[in-house]
Amino acid sequence: MLEEYGHDRAALGVYLASCLAAASAELRRVPVDVLQQRFTGWLPRQRRPF
Repeated sequence: MLEEYGHDRAALGVYLASCLAAASAELRRVPVDVLQQRFTGWLPRQRRPF
């Protein structure tokens, strides 16, 4: 997915967040923090200049 969305990481984050929302509705027994780590926790974070 990073190859496909590498040029637009914001779009990748939005896509994965929508997948997370759908999964959390279907997988109610899985803690949200576990789902978050699986869906978006691996995304590289870029440091922003202050």
